[in-house]
This record gives sequence, C-alpha cells and structure tokens, in this order.
Amino acid sequence: MENNLSHIFERTFSSLEEFADFISETLEGPVTIEDRNHRLLAYSTHEKYTDEARVSTIIGRRVPEKVINKLWRKGIIPTLHEKAEPVQVPEITEIGLGSRMAVSITKNNDVLGYIWIIEGNRAFTEHDAFLLKEAANKAVTQLQQVQSKTKEQERSRQECFWRLLTGDLQNEHAIQEQLSTWFPSMPTSAAVIVLEANEEINDTMDKNITYLITTSQKVKVLFKTREQHTIILLAEPVQPQSKEGIRWFLRDFMLLLEERFGMSTIEVGCGRLNSSFSAVKDSYMEAMEVIHVNRRLPLHRKSFLFYDELGFYRYADSLIKQKRQENLTDPAITTLEQYDITHNRELLKSLTVFLQNDGNMRKAANVLHIHVNTMAYRMNRVEEIINVDLNNAYQKLSLLLEISLEELKDR
Repeated sequence: MENNLSHIFERTFSSLEEFADFISETLEGPVTIEDRNHRLLAYSTHEKYTDEARVSTIIGRRVPEKVINKLWRKGIIPTLHEKAEPVQVPEITEIGLGSRMAVSITKNNDVLGYIWIIEGNRAFTEHDAFLLKEAANKAVTQLQQVQSKTKEQERSRQECFWRLLTGDLQNEHAIQEQLSTWFPSMPTSAAVIVLEANEEINDTMDKNITYLITTSQKVKVLFKTREQHTIILLAEPVQPQSKEGIRWFLRDFMLLLEERFGMSTIEVGCGRLNSSFSAVKDSYMEAMEVIHVNRRLPLHRKSFLFYDELGFYRYADSLIKQKRQENLTDPAITTLEQYDITHNRELLKSLTVFLQNDGNMRKAANVLHIHVNTMAYRMNRVEEIINVDLNNAYQKLSLLLEISLEELKDR
C-alpha cells in the first residue's frame, strides 16, 4: 500500500499553506510547518482538534520558548535532529501540548524545518508515519525556496546593519524609513550585543547561536551579522522591556549554548540601550569595550556584562596611559610590596581582598581562609606601615583605584 501512495505528494502546491492543508486532509489532523528556528511558516486552516501550544504558535508566529525548552529537555528535538524519521510526541499537559507526530525536514543532514501534526480522532499508524516522511521529503524544495527569498532579504539587512555599526548612516529620519520596511512596529530602544569566541565561528556554530537567539522571547533580535570570531546583534528587550530583559536573555543563552551545543568559551559585551538608531555605532564600541576590560581582569574577578556597569573601568586606559607617561607609581602600594617581599607576608593581597569586599572584615577573612582576628591584625599593620585610615572612604577608594589599575596595566 505504501508503494501505491509513495507518489501522493508528487504534485504542485501553490503555497506552503495549500501544502499544509493537503497534509492535514491526508493524515486527518491539524498541521504546522516551521523553519529551523521554530518560526511558523504555514498551518492548516481547517481543523476540529487543537491545543494551547498550537494556538500560541499561530498567534505569536513562532513556537513559545517554554515549549521549545521542554521539547529539548524531553529529548524530542535532539531526536528530530539526529534522524529523519517521524517521532511520536506524547501529551505534555504542563505546556499545553497534545499528542502529536513530528518530522524534521532535512537536506544533506542540514535541518531546514519541521512538520508537526496533532493527533485527531484516531491514533497515528506506521502508514501515517510513512506519509509524513514523504511530506517532509516534498517540503525540502518548498523550504529551500523560502530560504532563498530570506537570504536575499538578509543580505540587504546586513548591509544596513554594517552601515549603522560604522556610523555611515546618521540621518535618523532616513534610518527610520529604511527600518519600517522590515519592522511594521518600530523598536522603542535597542542595544548592541557582541558575542566573541576564542576560535573562528563556523557555519555549524553560527546556526546553533542563531537558533538560540531566534527562539528566545526575552529579546527581539533586529539585526545579526557574523565576522570571523564575532557575532554582533542589535537587540530590543521584550520581557521585560529594559536592560534586564537582555540580562535574562544572555543568562539563558549562555546556559543553553553549553547545555545543548557544548559551547562554553563565548565572551559577551553589551552596549547601552538607545532609542536613537544613529547611536548604534556608539553602542557597538561600548560592547567591545566591555569585552576588552573583561579580558584584562584577574581570573577571580566577575566579568562585566553592560557598559554602564563598568564604572571607573571606562577611564582605566586613559589613567594607565597618563601614569606611564609621567612615570607615576603609588607609594603606598610600592611600600606594601617591598614589605611583603622582605618579611614574607601578604599584606597587599589582604588589603586588596578587604577593599574588594567593601571593607567587610568577616567576608575578606572568609575569602582568604583566615580567622577574622588575623584579618583585623593585618589591616592594623597596613594602616601603620603606609599611614592610612581604612575607615576613611576617600582613602579606601583611592587605594582600590590604584590597585585595580595595577591589576590591569600589564594584562
């Protein structure tokens, strides 16, 4: 019987919607067709059965993030990536997903998209699975045509993005006119995010990164481009509509990148949010500065994420340059360094930890794994040796600044 029906999809379809309707009528269940990043391409129009996940997908034009995450954790999406055979998906009530069958649309082991069909008034059979696989084979040509149109649009958008990044586009009105051709609802604010790897980003890495940024609903990525070791994004925060939306997106992004694809050596920097698109170049330079500073921090220091969180580090290079030009050294630090060498002590290290913990004696002692009384004794000796008052906020701040510059200057 399978041989008799193996040519059922060998006909011309005027659109993906017509194709989805034909699959739905053949297999008696509602159908959705998605691209590789779970954006909705088409869905069948006549169905009696549906579920929350399908309705949300149609309304949002993409699969909800919580559904994608659950399908990854259940091993369903990895299975779809590993084999080109239909997969039975059991009901998952917590995300509103009814029982369905799915298949990946692949060409030369490259996933182009997916077909999903909800179970109707009967259970799917092996014959249904055979027909769904035939549909996936037919869909290859359909999705390649969609991809071809998308690539043309992407080239135009990338050219525009590079003009924004380099400052070539400065007229805000002209920029808004150009963006309105791609975004019916204009973004209210956006920031540049730079992702930098320690190796060249190949096509597979790029697809994996694109998958994660596209399926997230915490940000809307307006533009994306790739250059050797770097991926650059212009992103609008959505949930919430502040820089915290970007923070939450990047937190999940880094976790999922390692969990799903084994990538853990990506550095991240984010510029300031701007409502003016002529400021994209500034946001890009700020994001690069964040990565520049993070690379020079000692390994035990927590990395920065946003430019406006760098504090005095924004001016560190200028201060270091001035100190070198004037051959300036801080006498307090020099004195402590010499004392430690002569007496085999760690007063400078103890002072550094004390200052980095906001003068909290107990926290600093815990970091150094010493008794709090020992910590107090060391700070008393520091005060005596360099004649400083560690209860004076200005003197503490001055010492912390000098120590921080010393940490950076040779890195």
